Amino acid sequence: MKRALKYLIIVIINLIILSVLLAIWTDSFELTFNGLVRPIEFLKVIGFSIISLIGMRISVWIFRKRKIYSIRQKVVISVIVTFLISLHLYIDYCSKIVENRFVNREIRQNIIDKVKPANGLANGNKADNLTLKEYRLITKSNWFPDLPDSSTNIGYIYEYDGFLPDYSFTLIYDLPKGYKINEINYQNGDFSKSQTIDSLSDRLRVTYDETQK
Repeated sequence: MKRALKYLIIVIINLIILSVLLAIWTDSFELTFNGLVRPIEFLKVIGFSIISLIGMRISVWIFRKRKIYSIRQKVVISVIVTFLISLHLYIDYCSKIVENRFVNREIRQNIIDKVKPANGLANGNKADNLTLKEYRLITKSNWFPDLPDSSTNIGYIYEYDGFLPDYSFTLIYDLPKGYKINEINYQNGDFSKSQTIDSLSDRLRVTYDETQK
């Protein structure tokens, strides 16, 4: 047990470092639009930690075969093995820290300032006056439909049950006058979607509704 303790400590330290990186890159924006991200990613961290233990068990077998007795050498090799096994997570998490906390920090915060809770069902949120760039950043973390490049004044309401598949999604945005876009009226069982276009004095107001009951 004492011999295995140093390997267990290496795995625990690696798990702690990855958990800290996970907590840093999952900012308020990520938690708003991907509420399960932390538990799902933490399960991945645990999975990689288990693989690291298996990797080090194999390393111990190799140490015995090659008659490596230096504790320092064993520790260094074990650290390298653990790091290489977890390298994918380190690259992924560090790149997301740079992207979320530095490159896109301002726009992500601007979006969060506009987002409010939606109280129609158990879960949901809504926002008004989004720019196209802000809206498209949201779609990277959600299933919301993409919009034409000329869309402005974007607002949405998204409500969902959580345990049941029930949800309601409304998207409202403006397009330039004369833009070619079709109305929609579709229903299949409990699923329905519709799109209406209102002609205003200087623009088109598009309202898209999607519902699963």
